[in-house]
Amino acid sequence: MRISHTNSIQGYVGEWLVRMNVKSRVERKPSSGLTVPQPVQSLMRHELNVCLMLELFDEHLTCFEISLNGEKVDCDYDAYFKATAFLDAIYLFSRILLDSAAGVARHYYKYNNKGCELDKSFNKLYDKAGKGELPNNLNKVFSGCEKWFPQLTARRDDIVHRYETYFIGIGKNSEGDRTAMQFSPKKKTQEVEDLRSYIGMVMAGYQRFLDRLLDYWDEMFLSWYRTSSCRTTVHLLGRRANILWWAHKYGGYTNDNMVVSES
Repeated sequence: MRISHTNSIQGYVGEWLVRMNVKSRVERKPSSGLTVPQPVQSLMRHELNVCLMLELFDEHLTCFEISLNGEKVDCDYDAYFKATAFLDAIYLFSRILLDSAAGVARHYYKYNNKGCELDKSFNKLYDKAGKGELPNNLNKVFSGCEKWFPQLTARRDDIVHRYETYFIGIGKNSEGDRTAMQFSPKKKTQEVEDLRSYIGMVMAGYQRFLDRLLDYWDEMFLSWYRTSSCRTTVHLLGRRANILWWAHKYGGYTNDNMVVSES
């Protein structure tokens, strides 16, 4: 699997660093301080973590589904329990990833607006965006997450604070096809929900957040650094492409600047 996309924090910051280094040399200024900021390094690390959790979740969920189709004598309970563990991990790691993304937005805003501050929490920035309390067009960057972020946060909080133990069952989706679904022993009425589609929606929501953040940076970097858009194509192979792959395959994410190859 290979996905090429221009809307990548890694590619954007990398291209910006190259341009700023060239600019410093032309102006005969020191450029030793131009390094990848720690919040960006954290984001890259947590993206890889989520990519790994997606891979392991899908691998073990698929094994469990195959065992239910009669291709194996018994249900693969080992795969089932591993799938539930990695499902929890996706919720937890996704929230960590989002806080890292908030940290990246905060870093560049704070660095270029001395004396101004932004919250470190994605959740707090989302809440403030809903009230129109963020500066310089950041409101629309965060408020656009309303379709998926509140539910993701609720599920993470249920696991961490409310002793929730989500299970995976097999039901039928709106088209009548068998699908893996999540259910809670605490709820009497269960919502039938295609798990892969839900996770795909979250991954698509995350990528659309990045799309909006980079659109915002296109405008602000020109003001802050006197440099034009730093979009460069990043090629993601195998596991590293999992967030975009799930966003595209299960979450319906598309973009004119993205090319997907399954070969």
